[in-house]
Amino acid sequence: MPKHPTVMVPNVGPMDHAWDVLGEWQVELEHPEGDEPLRGTVNFRSWAEGELKLEPAAAAAIGVPRTIALERTSDVHRTDAGGGALQWVLLAPASKWSLQVTMWPGALHLFVHDADDEDEQLYRARATRTPAYYARKYPLDDAE
Repeated sequence: MPKHPTVMVPNVGPMDHAWDVLGEWQVELEHPEGDEPLRGTVNFRSWAEGELKLEPAAAAAIGVPRTIALERTSDVHRTDAGGGALQWVLLAPASKWSLQVTMWPGALHLFVHDADDEDEQLYRARATRTPAYYARKYPLDDAE
């Protein structure tokens, strides 16, 4: 029977490979007012740090940096929603953004708030990977 590989999630322990945040994700950053989303990537080098890169012209048009460094500022924990969803908080110090991240297999949901005013939601984003990404990175071992 094939076995999925596992990854170590900080503060949680081993989980199925679908919970691996590391690497590159395709992202769409949306303003709550409904403007066109900014497209880009979010790349996690570790569970502690990552980088958001947005399409340069679109980022400049709305006055946000093209590249935004991200640092994890909370423990990773399972949510009350069930299904194994994970949550944690990131900080983008240069932009003064606080990002609440919720991870489901194959999708990250990021809620971007002003770091000085948590009630002010600035953006929301959805980052995804394709099934081909997982098949490539974590091939199933067909040997018994």
